[in-house]
Amino acid sequence: MKQGYLSTISKFLLVALVYYLNVNTTIAQTNQVSDSHSKGKSIDRSDIAFESYPLTKKLFYPRPHRMAVVGKDMNANGAWGKLNSDYDSAKTGLWYIELQRYGADVVVAGIVKDDSDAIERGMIALEWGMKQQQPDGSFHCPDDFHSTSFYIEGVANSCLLLKQSKYYGKYEVRINALKNCIAKAANWMLRPDVLERGTKRNNPYTHRRYLVAAAIGQAGVLCGNDYFIKQSDRFIKEGISLQDTAGFNPEKKGYDCSYHAVGLLLAHRYIDIVADESQKKELLTMYAKGIKWLLTRIDTAGNINGEGNTRTGFGQEKSRDGKPKSLNAGCISNALLWWALYTGDKQLEALAEKVFVTGRMKAK
Repeated sequence: MKQGYLSTISKFLLVALVYYLNVNTTIAQTNQVSDSHSKGKSIDRSDIAFESYPLTKKLFYPRPHRMAVVGKDMNANGAWGKLNSDYDSAKTGLWYIELQRYGADVVVAGIVKDDSDAIERGMIALEWGMKQQQPDGSFHCPDDFHSTSFYIEGVANSCLLLKQSKYYGKYEVRINALKNCIAKAANWMLRPDVLERGTKRNNPYTHRRYLVAAAIGQAGVLCGNDYFIKQSDRFIKEGISLQDTAGFNPEKKGYDCSYHAVGLLLAHRYIDIVADESQKKELLTMYAKGIKWLLTRIDTAGNINGEGNTRTGFGQEKSRDGKPKSLNAGCISNALLWWALYTGDKQLEALAEKVFVTGRMKAK
C-alpha cells in the first residue's frame, strides 16, 4: 500500500516537472529570438534589429537606389506622388501629409543597406512635409488627424533608427528640425478639440488605435517627452480591448486581413520602441491571437484569402490616388515575419516570404 502510494506521488512529481519545464521553455521562447546563423544564442530584439534582419532587407528593401526616384516617386522638392507634386507646383488643390511618410521607408532602406543617397532622398521627402506645417502644428489637408498620425509615425521611426546608425552625425541638425516638427504635430493631435474629432472619425478602425499609439509613443521616445508616451497608452488599451474573440482586430464592424496586419505592424514597432514590460505582456497576448487568426486566411503556398474583408481586395474602398485598395501582402508578410523572429519559428518565417513573393506576383 505504502509502495503504491509512493509510486503515485513519484508519477505526480514527474508530471509536474514536465509541465514546469514546458511552461518555462515557452516563456523562454517568448522572451528570446533564435538567431538563424547562431543557434542557441539570443539576438537583439529591437526595431533596428528587425529592420536589419537579412530576410527583412531582402523582402522590403531590396533596391534602395530605385526608391524615391525624382520624376517617378516624388518631385525634385520632395513632394511625394502626383497629388502632392501637383499641389507643390500650383500651391493649391488636394494633398495629404501622410504621403510623405514613404520617405521614411527610404531612409530605413538606406540605413540597413548602407545607401547614403537613399537616405538623402528620403530625408528630402520628410522635410518637404515639414515645410507644409502650420504654426499651430497642424497640416492643412483633408482627414488631417489621421493623415498627420501617419506622418508623425514615419518621421519618428526613421529618425530613431537614423540616430542609432553611423549616419547620425551627418543628419543630427536635420533630425532635430524634424523632431521639433513632430513634437508640434503631436501636441496639436492631443489638443482636446482635435483629439475629440479625430478619435470619433477613427472609431470604426481598430488599426488606427495602434497607428496613433505608435505615432505619439515614438514621438515621445524621440523627443524625450514622457507626456506623449503616457498619452499613447490610452490608444494601446483601446486597441487591445477591441480585439474580437476570434482574434481579428475589427475594421468597420467586421474583419479585414490587410488592415489587421497594418495594426500588427504598428503594434510590433510600439513593442520594440515604446512599451514597458506591462504593455509588452498585453500586446504580445493580442499579437499571438492576431497571428493565429491571420494564419486562417493564408494557405501553405502563401496565398491570402481576402473573402469577407470589409475594406480591401474587392474594390470596397479606394486609396488616395483613386485606385481600389488591394490585399496588402507586404504588411501581412511583415507582421508574420516579426512574430516568426520573436518566437524563433522558422516555418512561419518561410511562410512570411511566400506571402510576400506570391502577393508580388499577383500584383504584376
